[in-house]
Amino acid sequence: MAKAKVGKKITGIAVDLPECPVCLETMSAPIFQCQSGHSLCHSCSKNLCPAICPICRQPMTQMRNWQLEEIIAKANVPCPNKSYGCVYTMTSEGVDEHLRECIFREMVCPLGAVFGKCSWTGKLKEMMDHFKDRHPQNCNINTETEVEFNNISIHEDERFVYLVSQGKLLFIVTMKIDTLQNIAYWVIQHIGSKNMAQQHIYEIHITSKQDNRRKVVFIDHCFNDSYTADGVYRLGKCGILPLKVLTHFILNKKFSFQFYIKRNPAGPKNKVEKMTGTYENKQPFKGYKGPKPKGPNNQQHRNPTPKSGRSKSPFNARH
Repeated sequence: MAKAKVGKKITGIAVDLPECPVCLETMSAPIFQCQSGHSLCHSCSKNLCPAICPICRQPMTQMRNWQLEEIIAKANVPCPNKSYGCVYTMTSEGVDEHLRECIFREMVCPLGAVFGKCSWTGKLKEMMDHFKDRHPQNCNINTETEVEFNNISIHEDERFVYLVSQGKLLFIVTMKIDTLQNIAYWVIQHIGSKNMAQQHIYEIHITSKQDNRRKVVFIDHCFNDSYTADGVYRLGKCGILPLKVLTHFILNKKFSFQFYIKRNPAGPKNKVEKMTGTYENKQPFKGYKGPKPKGPNNQQHRNPTPKSGRSKSPFNARH
């Protein structure tokens, strides 16, 4: 095998990852060899015209360097966004999965992704400023006040999307009215890693405009933004309410709900166990900022099983 420049080290092994002698990037599979045994990365070997080794001028072959590919696959490499501040390292095989949730990746506007009316791209730290500048009506909400809708109908498809900050973290709150499925959905997603998302619990509180004794509460842990909201809806792990039931919470086309987001590092299983009881029987979780229990007339809705999902969150982004 040809001598090559060295790059990142394999964890626990005093061996350096070789670089392709043509592009000088760390080798990645598939790796092909020439008749003399020199190895090139796939992108460089397929771009050779004619297919001649640039080192020895011998013809390239379709012979793979399996041993080198195995070494590289097991090696820890830094995130491609290292220059932007990411400190994660992972095996080469895990790079693509990490990039889907890396907070230093290039991101698109959540509203643009849903409605196709915004072409903004940028870094996570710039996203809230973008919303304040271009979509102020979709970020000026918080957990202290109700999210108000003044012209809502169960006979029209609607989707509302908001960007919310919780400390230094950002969350996407989505509500959807689906007249085809005859269901209203709520979900709250953390923009970041799956691990951090599952360390956060949210609640959706819906109080009827017709009778404030009628109330529904959805509780669940967050998904991260590697899922689409529609993907979470299909899983059923979110807030779900039949439109026939939703009519009892709307008065003169007015509707509202509140949401709360709380970090709980104990993990999703413990979180669900702690929060599935009604407020009449259990105290709210530590740090809870929601309304105090008002007695037996308030009803709390819970999904039938922990795995089927306590529900998620809402946001006013109107299409």
